[in-house]
Amino acid sequence: MKIFQQLQKIQLDILFLQFSVVALIILSALQVFTRYVLNAPLSWTEEVSTMFLIWMTYVGTYTLLYRDQHARVEIIDEFFGKRISRWTHTFWDFAIGVFLVSLAIAGIQLMYILYYDKTPALQLSYSVVFSIIPITAILMLFTITRRIYRTIFNLTGGR
Repeated sequence: MKIFQQLQKIQLDILFLQFSVVALIILSALQVFTRYVLNAPLSWTEEVSTMFLIWMTYVGTYTLLYRDQHARVEIIDEFFGKRISRWTHTFWDFAIGVFLVSLAIAGIQLMYILYYDKTPALQLSYSVVFSIIPITAILMLFTITRRIYRTIFNLTGGR
């Protein structure tokens, strides 16, 4: 558990997301410059931008989940008491956990299917691009399991 807390303090996910946004801006500007000014577009910038966008989506999802800042309907918290809303959220955490298990399995299967397929310009395996799916699914599953455990045993960090 100490490793998990130390990783949260370092905030590698936030640093990655910030770097990705800057990289997307630079890659887009480079693509526009080479296409319209030099009239010789670079073939690899679109692929790298797509990879950053895919990775940003999944890393951002993990970040919102472990910070518990994802979108939700808060009328349950206001309408029902704290105890009922706590168990309602725990039920949905279980449902999310089931989804994450299936997402991790499907992500691993997708990596096997796409192992020999390569991106046109960089010749990078698509399994590298989509490896973020099972990685973040497992990280989110760990986070959800930890939250459910802490909720059931009334520990800090639970609901």
